[in-house]
Amino acid sequence: MTDAASATDVLPPPMATIYQNSDQIAGVLQQIARHPLLTEESREFTSGGDSSSAADGTASGRGSGKARMPLIGSGEVGLEAKASLSSSWTQTTGTASRQQFVYSQAYNLHLVREFLSQEGLLTAVASAEQAKDVQPGSFIEYTTAFDPVELTLALDVISPELVGAIARFAVKRRYLDRFPTEGGHEAVVMHAEKMKLDAEMKEDLARAITTAVKADTRQDTTREYYGRVATDPALTLITLCDLAHFIIDDPDRLLDGTFTVLGKVIAPVEMDVPTFSRNKILRNLAPGALDGGIQKLAELMEEVPQVGEKPLSEYIDLKMASRVEGASMRVMPLAIYS
Repeated sequence: MTDAASATDVLPPPMATIYQNSDQIAGVLQQIARHPLLTEESREFTSGGDSSSAADGTASGRGSGKARMPLIGSGEVGLEAKASLSSSWTQTTGTASRQQFVYSQAYNLHLVREFLSQEGLLTAVASAEQAKDVQPGSFIEYTTAFDPVELTLALDVISPELVGAIARFAVKRRYLDRFPTEGGHEAVVMHAEKMKLDAEMKEDLARAITTAVKADTRQDTTREYYGRVATDPALTLITLCDLAHFIIDDPDRLLDGTFTVLGKVIAPVEMDVPTFSRNKILRNLAPGALDGGIQKLAELMEEVPQVGEKPLSEYIDLKMASRVEGASMRVMPLAIYS
């Protein structure tokens, strides 16, 4: 085998898929093939052989003798016999085997990638310049190490319960600093009742706001990941993943390495997009308001007692960007693999 022939026979390395929208892959494959998707196939193989032999002949004879027959007595009996001899032997041998093939989602993904690549319908994106020429609806492929959306990380840690507890603590601490020294027992009781009412109001409000933010960001069904494809100039491919399509149990496995995405562009390139631009309610929040809210929450956390020798703010980083700096484009992934 020549070197050229061996080079063309080299197969690409198999893919290890961690995310795949199987319905989308199957739909694209059916549009490519223009017929219903084949999911199973059976093949049967048989083989056999025959062997036979035969013999024919006749024989006759006549004889006489005496014999005693039961219930008749004795007498002479004449015997004549004629026999036709014929025999045959046939043997049939054979084997049969049946194979059943199942066309898995991994195979469907392979076919879709091969077709898109061969037909020139798959664009590799590795820079902001390449992204400018890509329109919504195009298929792209890019390799990146993902960063999480900082708001997602913050909401994983800063739960409604934690925010409510911080707000309650801050109120109680302020009231303790103003603890009445005059007025006797009646003043102390009144001060404590006001403190309790104020703390409950602030806690309920903080919990409600945090719960609304989590709902608006669709944390329970959708995750956004930032694919920092290029830095100079910056290009971020915002990858929108539905949690239901992760093949693995941990959706944050995307943060552990470098992965390749096969996806469909759903929005053109934009510059310095606000973090909340695609949310229903938070899109009305100006980026400056987000910066102010984060700063206020950081100030509240400064009032929490120290953990060891450091304040709580040293352990929880609340630096969240209010904008996606530079160029960005939103992508709906069909598959993510390594």
